Amino acid sequence: MKANVNQAYSVDQAAETCMKQMESVMSGCREASDAWMKSGSIFAKGMEEMMKACVSQAQSTSEKNANLWQSLMGCKTVNELAETQNKLAQESFEDVLNVTAQVSEMSVKCMMDAIEPINKQMSVAMKKANETMAA
Repeated sequence: MKANVNQAYSVDQAAETCMKQMESVMSGCREASDAWMKSGSIFAKGMEEMMKACVSQAQSTSEKNANLWQSLMGCKTVNELAETQNKLAQESFEDVLNVTAQVSEMSVKCMMDAIEPINKQMSVAMKKANETMAA
């Protein structure tokens, strides 16, 4: 009879241990899911900001192109036309470089911000795993 009591106690202990481990796994899954959701939201917001910057640049370029034609039409000589065209081409090139640098910086910031919740969650999970292994 005593063996049956010990076996029942062992089964209860095993069931309790199993339930605790399952709760721990489920908690980790919820936390990981939350981290991925936060990451996705941050990424979406960053992409929205980059798209706004691109649209703004496109509008600015359209306005400059309208002014470009007025400047070119106002030229009186071929030399003046060439100088104006060179000046406008240089300005356009500089604008492209500035926008490219801006979007590049925004991309890096977006990715760094978006990966932060996942990185943080992974650090917490690794710390818990190390503590569990040490115990």
